[in-house]
Order: sequence, then structure tokens, then C-alpha cells
Amino acid sequence: MWKCPNCNRTFEKNEQPHSCKTVTLDEHFHNKELAKNIFKHLVDTINTRVGKCEIISLPCCIHLFSNYDFLAAILKKDRLEIRIGLYRTLSGPRVKQTFPLSQTSYKNCLELKSDKEIDEELIGWLEESYHLKEE
Repeated sequence: MWKCPNCNRTFEKNEQPHSCKTVTLDEHFHNKELAKNIFKHLVDTINTRVGKCEIISLPCCIHLFSNYDFLAAILKKDRLEIRIGLYRTLSGPRVKQTFPLSQTSYKNCLELKSDKEIDEELIGWLEESYHLKEE
């Protein structure tokens, strides 16, 4: 693991190219109350049921970091889009897209329209993603 000396973000590869630019969470939350509430409930659930995570707010999205970036969140006016990495693809009505990241890992894109969708199935997927790269 390598930590950027400028932004203090941690990456798998030494001197991995990235942008050090960050934005405030309020910039992501602006005019997106529903997604903000879902996001806050999601983070609270992860911190109490899965494990502690760090929030990294980038211009493109918000990342949740454990020992790696295990979740990316994009706030929309009417929903929260999340992307989680797993060693498998997911299926179901809230899974909107999956695509390979490598020969063994996949990015799974989901939509949450209510905090009630943060159920046992989703928590299981989040746990799997959170612990994916532990050794």
C-alpha cells in the first residue's frame, strides 16, 4: 500500500496516478436531500454492522475506505447510486450494471431509492466488499 504525501489517500500501487483534489460533502449533498439521508443511513449501518470506514469526498463521487476503497457513492436527486467491488457479479432488481475490473473482480452498480433498501441482503454484499482485500 502507498499513501500519497499530498492528500494522504492510500492506494494499492506505489505512486498510483490520481487527483489530490477533494470537495466537501455539502457540495455532493446540495439539493439532494433524499440521497443525503440514504447515504447517512448507509454509512451509519456500515459503521455499526460491518466495520469502521473513512469517507473520502472526491469531485466525482464519495468513496468509503476500509483497507481499500470498497464503495463509491453518487448522489442523485431521487436516489443514491453505489458501486461495490466483489469477486463475483450480483443480480437483482436494484443491481443496474456489473462489469469486470480484472480477471477476478467486478464492479457492481446498484440504486437505492430509500433507506429501507439497506436490508440484510445489501449488508451482506457490503460486508463481502469491505473485507475483500484483507489478508
